[in-house]
Amino acid sequence: MRPDGAAEASAWLETLRAQHGISGDYDATAFWPFRIGPVAVPVPNFSWRRAAIQRHDLHHMVNGYPFNLRGEFQVAAWEFGAGFYPHIGARLLILPLVMLGVVWSPRRLWRAFLRGRRMTSLYRPEMLAADLSAIRTWLLAGDHRAPESRSAGLRNVAHFVILVLQSSAMILAPVAALVAVSTLL
Repeated sequence: MRPDGAAEASAWLETLRAQHGISGDYDATAFWPFRIGPVAVPVPNFSWRRAAIQRHDLHHMVNGYPFNLRGEFQVAAWEFGAGFYPHIGARLLILPLVMLGVVWSPRRLWRAFLRGRRMTSLYRPEMLAADLSAIRTWLLAGDHRAPESRSAGLRNVAHFVILVLQSSAMILAPVAALVAVSTLL
């Protein structure tokens, strides 16, 4: 790639984000707006999120998942299928989205998970070390397919069921804690 490859790749991502109405600097700000419908809650933009968000947005774009709630559910399932970000904070942030996606749109979520199982995530260690220009080259080359061995049917079902159970537990744990505390009072 030409010496200006990193600048060209950054411009490429900025253009893709602009097409989806996303501010070009939201991954560098101290807070990011967590939106649920018309409500936006400012959430700290932790270093692990800043490190992951470009790749997360590219996962949306590569797969054609919209930048809305349904798209977030699909990307969450896809990322768990393909290989999620190694930071526990990121996993905990997106884990509840899986169960919400199962409730909202189970077929789409299942298809997103299966698609992820056949692809390689940009969160893989070798991709985390890559700069944006290398990622762009990799994506344009179409070199993001995982080995076919990950497509075994029963194994995918088992992985998906475990993922949904973990997501459900994450959602239900605070409710169970509140019920336990209220029975003690």
